[in-house]
Amino acid sequence: MKKIFCTLSMLLLLTGCIKAIEQATGIEVSKAVNPAMELEMDLVFLDEIAAMTKLNQLLLERMPVSMEDPWPEMLNQYSQDPRKGEQAARKKYDECLLNLLKNDFYFFRFYNPALYFSYVGPGGVNALLARAIIAARGTLIIEAAKTMGKRYEHAKGVLGYYPIGCKCPYYTASFPTLRQGSAECRRMTIKRGCAFFNIPTEEMLNQYLFEKNGLKSWVDLRVPIDCLRVVEGEHLGTFKEVFYTLLPDHVRDTMEKVDTEVEIVVADLKEVQARLEEKDLPPGQRAALEKREDELEEEVEDKITIQQKLYKEATSTVEVTPEKVRTAKKLLSIVAFIDDSFSQVSAAMTALTVKLVDDMMILAEFSTNQIANSIGYLAAQGIASGPGARKRASILARRFATLPVNYAQIWGHAISQKDRIGIYLNYLEALAAMEKKLKKARPIE
Repeated sequence: MKKIFCTLSMLLLLTGCIKAIEQATGIEVSKAVNPAMELEMDLVFLDEIAAMTKLNQLLLERMPVSMEDPWPEMLNQYSQDPRKGEQAARKKYDECLLNLLKNDFYFFRFYNPALYFSYVGPGGVNALLARAIIAARGTLIIEAAKTMGKRYEHAKGVLGYYPIGCKCPYYTASFPTLRQGSAECRRMTIKRGCAFFNIPTEEMLNQYLFEKNGLKSWVDLRVPIDCLRVVEGEHLGTFKEVFYTLLPDHVRDTMEKVDTEVEIVVADLKEVQARLEEKDLPPGQRAALEKREDELEEEVEDKITIQQKLYKEATSTVEVTPEKVRTAKKLLSIVAFIDDSFSQVSAAMTALTVKLVDDMMILAEFSTNQIANSIGYLAAQGIASGPGARKRASILARRFATLPVNYAQIWGHAISQKDRIGIYLNYLEALAAMEKKLKKARPIE
């Protein structure tokens, strides 16, 4: 976790300085940019964020919770340093996750970033300095994308129907897992109707972003329960269902209703804000959207005020029991992963925002043909895989045209999710903290 924050902080510094460097030194850094490669790096980062927010949604709304099954704890284990003697196994596990990442996001197999960053083209000292700056910036964002991507693959492996350990040998004996090549793994077959776990993520995103009503369709994508991990023990329900059982009876229904209302209004607000990012909106339509944005912002503020009062009342009136404390701790493991994921997403989006400003200014000067030619150039240098270059250029041109709107939608979706789990996190922490008081009255068995 510390690694990705450090990487993204350095990225912010480098990205924010590019235009200033050009003005101060006369080094034309933007001339060293290959538009296709820079756009691809932006998109793979954005796609990973969209994938991670979808996965977090599954954690909240689809995955069954059981006190006996350790899947929430397994989710968080990957963010911790391996124990002594597990380093070599962890390295092999990381290598396997990287191979899964290459399948989910074609960027990592279509391009060879190392060749791009080390490529030395024509020009004098200034050109070399410009390419050095671009290489440093690009290396940082690719390393951050790999770190976030491997975390995504780990979580996807924990949640999916394919038993963990069968695709990638797990690196620790802390949790029971299957072994590659075991009889159980050999019996596993691909389940139909489980697109989220079977079809490459990038392929699905391209489909939903273009063909099925944009990001909303991706958010609404239903993952059947039999596509998820076979959870052991008594199923208590999904995270949301279990969470509301921890609330006092007299406010439970009201709080669930208000939470839903807040979620709907926030989603409406983010949709309007995404529309306002569109270019060439007619003045009348823009004015109407801006008015609607003001109304929704006021409505969100009012509903959140009501929501906060209800949760404050719930915290002060809840009847604490040993069972509720144990359940709260289980749910905290899930929320901790989502909150940690959002911290990565937030850092990534902050860095990406700054980089996109630079890249959009540069890319705006390029036509679709020029973008296609830039991929052809990369293919000629061996940096891009040649056979799919034409198709890749077509997809890239379409993605570039919708990039500002997609960016706003994905970021809005992530922010909305963060606000939502913040309420859960505060209440669960307050409930878990009551364990000490409860122990003074009677020990928890």
